[in-house]
Amino acid sequence: MATDFSLGLFQLDLPFNNPDLKKDAFKMKLLDIAADLEARKGRPEELAILNLIGVFNCRLERYKDAEEKFRDVLSKDEHNLNALANMQYLFEKLYRTVDGRRYKSKLDMYLSKSTEEAVGVRMKARCLAEQAYAYACDMHTDRDSVGRERFIESNDIFQRTLELGGDLVETAEKDFWKFCIAKNAHKIFDRLSFGEHRVQATDYMDTAIGIFYEITQKDPGDSKYQGESWRHLGDILRKVQVRKHYSCAHLPDELQKYVADPELCMKKALECDPDNPRILARYANFVYHLRHDTKEALRLLDKSITLDNSDYNFYAFSTRGTVRLKFYNWKMGMAEKDNKRHSKPDRSVLELAKIDTERAIDIRHASWDLLNIADVYHLLAQCDPDEPKESKRQYLEKEFEYLKRAADCEAGNRLISVKRLLGRCLFDLGHYRESIQLYDETLNLESATSQYTGYFYEQFRSYLCLLQSDPKDDFPLEKMAQSLRQAVAKYGTSALIKHVFGTLREEYKHEVQVFTDYCKTIPSHDSLLFVLTSNEPPSPRTPPPRPGGLLKESWEIPEKEKEDHGVGEPKKENPKTLDSLSPVVPSEHTPSLIDAGKDVAPSPDSGLEAPNQYPDEQASQATVSAVASNQTPDKPADGAAASLVEGIRSMAITDSPPEKGCGRKDFDFFVVHTASDAEWVHEELLPKLGIRKLKGCTTQEYALAGSFVLSNELHLMESSACILFVLTSGFETECEFLMHHALKLKKAGHVIFPLRRGKSAVPRELQDILFCFDATRERVNWDKLAQDIKRQIHAAKELPVHD
Repeated sequence: MATDFSLGLFQLDLPFNNPDLKKDAFKMKLLDIAADLEARKGRPEELAILNLIGVFNCRLERYKDAEEKFRDVLSKDEHNLNALANMQYLFEKLYRTVDGRRYKSKLDMYLSKSTEEAVGVRMKARCLAEQAYAYACDMHTDRDSVGRERFIESNDIFQRTLELGGDLVETAEKDFWKFCIAKNAHKIFDRLSFGEHRVQATDYMDTAIGIFYEITQKDPGDSKYQGESWRHLGDILRKVQVRKHYSCAHLPDELQKYVADPELCMKKALECDPDNPRILARYANFVYHLRHDTKEALRLLDKSITLDNSDYNFYAFSTRGTVRLKFYNWKMGMAEKDNKRHSKPDRSVLELAKIDTERAIDIRHASWDLLNIADVYHLLAQCDPDEPKESKRQYLEKEFEYLKRAADCEAGNRLISVKRLLGRCLFDLGHYRESIQLYDETLNLESATSQYTGYFYEQFRSYLCLLQSDPKDDFPLEKMAQSLRQAVAKYGTSALIKHVFGTLREEYKHEVQVFTDYCKTIPSHDSLLFVLTSNEPPSPRTPPPRPGGLLKESWEIPEKEKEDHGVGEPKKENPKTLDSLSPVVPSEHTPSLIDAGKDVAPSPDSGLEAPNQYPDEQASQATVSAVASNQTPDKPADGAAASLVEGIRSMAITDSPPEKGCGRKDFDFFVVHTASDAEWVHEELLPKLGIRKLKGCTTQEYALAGSFVLSNELHLMESSACILFVLTSGFETECEFLMHHALKLKKAGHVIFPLRRGKSAVPRELQDILFCFDATRERVNWDKLAQDIKRQIHAAKELPVHD
């Protein structure tokens, strides 16, 4: 039986076969489909997923794992053509030519004419179906148009599969192929614009709705597929309701009630599969965007995350962060309109949005999450006018970092909003020339027919602020005039007077006059002078004034540091941030954040409880720098501002590790513990290790009275050769920052020694890198504990320190 298609997944023209694709993309997708496999075991798509996992492991150079997955497929289906071809490719890549030839012989034998017709048809049909499934595997690395083409190709292959298989393939397997066709049609429908592809979009919408509804009506049916089909139906019908330009009158009468109320589809989905975390997360997104019901959306998201707190459920963390951010912006907008009736939102809403969004980014780098977290830091820099300038700098530094990461995403550079937000961030930092350049790029990306003047307003304000702060002879007045001339040609004088200069003229009166005087000296200046001198009042749509950026000045080295270290030679030392954040988990007696500012009874279902936190080093630093209370942080260590200046000037914000080398330490170990373990630490741990010649310290015993708590903790930690974690319930939230700072010190030669005293789970950051000493028994083996600590300290002193 000859084939007219390629065998195996390595031969397909797909993103995961691109040798230039970064390994991080494979790791993210592997995490996604490996978790998906758990829900699909025993179902028709299990073998397709196993083959994909094997390919991804091979691309990550995990050849043993790849071989194991392909063998797993063959143990369930010895005639699986893709697995046989994948094994042949893998062995040839590893120079195991004998093994490779053996699998090639098996392929030839199964494809020969002697193979029974029914078996041969099923083999070929399944091979095609697995390849169609691979075509629909979204690596989140390509443009929408390319992705659309792959989904179309996937559906074409699935159609060939159905025609080939006919009645020789089991109904359950064919139903899965149809389900995949409907999913692809839904994705294509989402990617087609109404203006260019109305007829095509309607066709794909009808295909998806028809198949999904057919699956929901099967009796008996597969509850998983039926739940997901209802969820897809709800999502399609919601988009139809929002877009308003798609007609559903031609759909069957039994579907019309779902067209009128798409939420009924989501309720049906939960009836079929009530404890599915993914359906709950998508229902929450559905509720928020269709009804703007923040409280119900957060309730559903909390339930989803309670059911599945793993990386697989990243969509729930991303959605919860987005909902909290949008709620904060809405609440702030209402307060600005009427501050007597509406209070400003609580800052802790932003802190919780930050934690959720950073967790989502840890799992998957999506440009929309990066933009959301940048917006969170922008709002944190604005929300407290009395906050010290240094704290604002830290927030803006993080905003800039996340915006740069968004711009570096495959889709990021094409997003006009990324360029505009980078310009805004640089404006807030006082870097007006760079801000002007970013707004130039934004205006170039803008549609030639756009009449939105907001981007030009922000660019021209940057020009005026630059003139205000740096009125030198080399000021780009000619470039400024050219920019205004282009704006006049594009938007017209009336729009510029109404939406731009009505405000700027009052705010920057002197600078506008300087520019007006310059325009009088150049030819063809009539239209420019008319815009600059017209007295028409500003429109209510004019953006609010933001004079001079949030910092009022560029980042410069303080005079004290110039005296201490010399200009351009900052002391190489990380700034020590003295703020800490411990988000409060609302109890049943705590008012809901959603109802902040309203005279209503508190609700335990507010949906704004603090989530389980697994932030990375960047997230912990950001968390530390964001104080939920109104404390004033201590001044940064000498050299901190200089290092910040150097980072901003180079346009690369980095988080440098501590300096290398152990050196002589004042203490053998420092204990990081929760408040509930303080008594055991001081009455048991310190005395027992003390008599075994180990000098330990805690903040309670060695802190300098009248100084900052966190400053003392960091100093004692750095003065100790070993940092001992007492792991009990609450450690991960109470001691989060100290744990992450200690992990940084580990790179500098400090010993990290986890001691498990309770039955709670070991923090994720420690699970894979360090063994824990077991102190859960009633009698602790103090001799072994002391000996282990001494050995670790001795080993750290003997061995060189590596990154």
